[in-house]
Amino acid sequence: MALEGNLRDFSIADMFRLLASGRKTGTLYLEREDAQGKVCFKKGRVFFASSNWHRESLGRRLVKAGVISEKQLRQALGLQKIQKKEKAGRRLGQILVDEGYLDGKVLETFIQDQINDTLFDLFRWEEGELRFEPDEGCDDEDIGVSVSVENIIMEASRRLELWGRIRQKIPSMDTEFVMASTPGDKSMEIHLKPREWMLLCYLHGGRSVRELVDLTGYNDFETAKILYGMHAAGLIERLGAEAEAR
Repeated sequence: MALEGNLRDFSIADMFRLLASGRKTGTLYLEREDAQGKVCFKKGRVFFASSNWHRESLGRRLVKAGVISEKQLRQALGLQKIQKKEKAGRRLGQILVDEGYLDGKVLETFIQDQINDTLFDLFRWEEGELRFEPDEGCDDEDIGVSVSVENIIMEASRRLELWGRIRQKIPSMDTEFVMASTPGDKSMEIHLKPREWMLLCYLHGGRSVRELVDLTGYNDFETAKILYGMHAAGLIERLGAEAEAR
């Protein structure tokens, strides 16, 4: 029997705690007017999550993140199709590890980060419908790595707190930034990572957060967090900030 609810009456965290305490196995579906999400549980732990932001397969996400190459992904997918009977059932992640393309710990950390990224997107929903279908699995996505509900809620709470501070400086996706004409003193202490350099280069001439998300493929939280840090360091300025202050 399905378990149903509404986010106005029953939060995602409440649903997660209920499924964890009952060590439930099945799939939780989330839906609102403009978005859908799906979270897969096994014995009360989460091993897969997808939303409008995160729908790519594991292999595509690993290539996009530069963890494996396109060639390694093709070879692993080929092995998955022709693997011998005694090895049948190996998931893509296990094949990548077995072939030496990927360290097991790196894969585990990557999966946990992807689950947390997706669930943070879902935890920000303020309205929508919840439906849990017991024993309805996502077997194709199960590679043997799972995350405890307690850790998920703790990480989501940490990010939500940071998101609240970010929104004070970046109130909407249409907020625009540009490279600072005279970088502040703090900028001399900053060592930018490749992703931060990419965003900074796109800001020549000014762009909105929404445009940067479209150009880079980063999600809104990651993009806003980088902008927040560069703004605090004096590397970038918010367009229209002076007019708003007046």
